[in-house]
Amino acid sequence: MDIQPILYYSFLVGGEILAISALLHMIATRRSPSSMIAWMLAIFVFPYIAVPFYFLFGHRKLIKRYQKFPFSLKPVETEASKTVHPVQKLLLADGIPPPSRNNRFELLDSPTDVYEAIYERIERAERSIDICVYQFTLDDTTRPLLDLLCKRAAEGVRVRLLLDSIGSLKLYLFPGPLKRVEQKGGEVAFFMPFLRLPLRNFVNLRNHRKIFIFDDTVMFTGGMNLSKAYFAKDARQTIYTDFLCRIEGVATHFYAQIFAMDWAFATQTAPKMPKPPEGRFGSASIQVIPSGPDTPTEALVEALLSLIYGALERITIVTPYFVLNEEFMQALVIALHRGVKVTVIVPEHSDHTISDIGRGSYLRELALKGGTVLLHRGKILHAKAILFDRSCASVGSVNFDNRSLFYNFEAVSFVYSSPEIGEIERWMERIAAESHPYEAPDNLFKTHMENLMRILAPLV
Repeated sequence: MDIQPILYYSFLVGGEILAISALLHMIATRRSPSSMIAWMLAIFVFPYIAVPFYFLFGHRKLIKRYQKFPFSLKPVETEASKTVHPVQKLLLADGIPPPSRNNRFELLDSPTDVYEAIYERIERAERSIDICVYQFTLDDTTRPLLDLLCKRAAEGVRVRLLLDSIGSLKLYLFPGPLKRVEQKGGEVAFFMPFLRLPLRNFVNLRNHRKIFIFDDTVMFTGGMNLSKAYFAKDARQTIYTDFLCRIEGVATHFYAQIFAMDWAFATQTAPKMPKPPEGRFGSASIQVIPSGPDTPTEALVEALLSLIYGALERITIVTPYFVLNEEFMQALVIALHRGVKVTVIVPEHSDHTISDIGRGSYLRELALKGGTVLLHRGKILHAKAILFDRSCASVGSVNFDNRSLFYNFEAVSFVYSSPEIGEIERWMERIAAESHPYEAPDNLFKTHMENLMRILAPLV
């Protein structure tokens, strides 16, 4: 008996069964049409590779049976819920507490200033130090910080480190240096430890939040990870252009809640919610919005779309990656047609080549429709900020791309107060001054490659 035809038809039937099973799962989970097209194209070309990747990487939300408690932010009862921006009604409907106005806000974009500020807060902490980052790399900058964390833990300060197991892969696989923190009384946990309980820990759902909280009152958030690539005593050692926001006041309480729920999920314990800070801190109006596979609604996505459609004068986007879905791209094009000035600032070359290829068709379309696209020169632009007119600014860990908006665990602050918006605007102007205009490629092969990547954008 010739076995080759049997193997051939078995291969075809097996591929069809895999493709159908993936398609049925997409229908059951109500995937977007663009996502389904991208996955089915990949499955059609490479079924035995794409289908396992789909079931490994294709999930967007945590399966309920793996969540021990619902994720939700509790409002601060002492604050009046005065609406200062139309988007707040939408966020309230999505379960996001109203903004707090008792805050101080400062944008730190100097790598040296960031290092000194974090080191000082670790030294001055009296009760607690809670740090959540995607990437923790041991180097000349972070070793002294780790030593100081060990010292503070030994002195009785509660120290908790929450790291992503993929972003901090080396420390996850070789956690020896972190054992010192635990030996001194501190605690360390890894988010979604992929080598343990693989059915519960989806590899594609990563904790991308950057949260540094001290005594539940002062915090830093933004795009910087724990690495000298982002901040250092000597700014020449850094390779990224980025910033952290220093926030002191009631807004810190919402980030503390996010950390408490992330910590509880990572350690499989009941969340212990902090108390709001007391006293007067400032007048900055800040609303905290978490997003990710654990949130019951798409509050951040809905809010950003609403802000784009509601903008009257201008939208300025600073992001390291610009690989969108069609809803966001259409919203930006409609804004341009309404006469809104749309400016997008991205790095000349980011740290992800695939994303640079994937962004090409979007940047080209935006430029052809009348938008302004600037490429930032120098160190790799890693900061994330969006300005809508002069009424709202978004800062935090979320990139303006599919992965960050729809898959990662993220957290951002919407800033509504004029002085703080002005500070963010001035920073954007400095970034724009260091950039040059984008020019669409005249290379036909490159244009076709960018168009192909647009079809596969939901997979990037």
